[in-house]
Parts: sequence; C-alpha cells; structure tokens
Amino acid sequence: MGEVAQMDPAEAEAVVLNGIYVPQFVEKCAALGVNFPDEDSLRTALETVQMLKAAEAEESVDIVKEAHAALMGTAGLEAPEVTAAREAEEAAAGEKAAAVASDDLIKKALASLAAQK
Repeated sequence: MGEVAQMDPAEAEAVVLNGIYVPQFVEKCAALGVNFPDEDSLRTALETVQMLKAAEAEESVDIVKEAHAALMGTAGLEAPEVTAAREAEEAAAGEKAAAVASDDLIKKALASLAAQK
C-alpha cells in the first residue's frame, strides 16, 4: 500500500468543501426547488447556512429555553424553573421549621402556649 501525500490543511478543507459539501448542498437545495442563478448567490447561501449553524450551536439551548418559558407564560402556566425555585424555598422553610421545632426550649414554649388555650 502506497503512502498518501499530506496536503496543506487549508487545501484539504477546500477540496472537501468543493468536492463533497457544495455539490451535496446544491443537490439538496435543487431537490427542494431552490436553485442558485450564479456563483455569488450560491456563496451567499453557503455563508448564510454556516452563520446559522454557528448561531444554532451557540444558542440553541438558550433559544429553546426562552421559547419554552414564553409559551408557559402565554399559557398561564408556571415555568419549570419557577416551580423548582418555589419548591426549593418551601423545602428549605420546612427544614428550618423542623429544626426550630426540634429545639427543646422551643418545644417547651409551644407546649406551654398550647396548654394555656
């Protein structure tokens, strides 16, 4: 088996882009009824797709969370983050109350007040 000559990374990327990606992109767009009248239109479409993919990769989680929260608000429902925060506060308050109520001095005071009624 012969040795494969190494290519410059930029040259290799250009070969893959022009030999595989662009033809597949054009083919898929044509199948959807989108045709590019000239090279400039094709280059603009490719750049747009690249920017959209980069933005999606960076923000997809935030966008989905924001959309979900907006829909929950529109529907008059409590967002999961709000529900979780409220439940955490209630649990913390319950734990604090249990800790206070377990104190012997507090127990005696509560028993005394209950006996007076």
